[in-house]
Amino acid sequence: MRLILFLLISLIVVLALTNPNENEFRSYMQQKHGIAGSLSLKVAAIFSAGTSTGVSRDNYIICSRYYIGGDGILPRTDLAWAVAGKFFDIDEGGGK
Repeated sequence: MRLILFLLISLIVVLALTNPNENEFRSYMQQKHGIAGSLSLKVAAIFSAGTSTGVSRDNYIICSRYYIGGDGILPRTDLAWAVAGKFFDIDEGGGK
């Protein structure tokens, strides 16, 4: 029982330490989508209210959800989930 508890705690610690931040997400967007990805984040920053940088992050300690909008003119659009240093795009089109 102690071994299972130790492994579970170890897994949570590893996931928390490898949870990507906003800069890593920006780098991912630039690598995956090229100049279009970078420009879309810049446009989102322009239309965001306040001091927002365009991309926001919901941090759940072991994973994160990245989104744009929701605080100004742009409606909130979820972009990706991140777990263990990997990004998983969210398909909001319903698979169409």
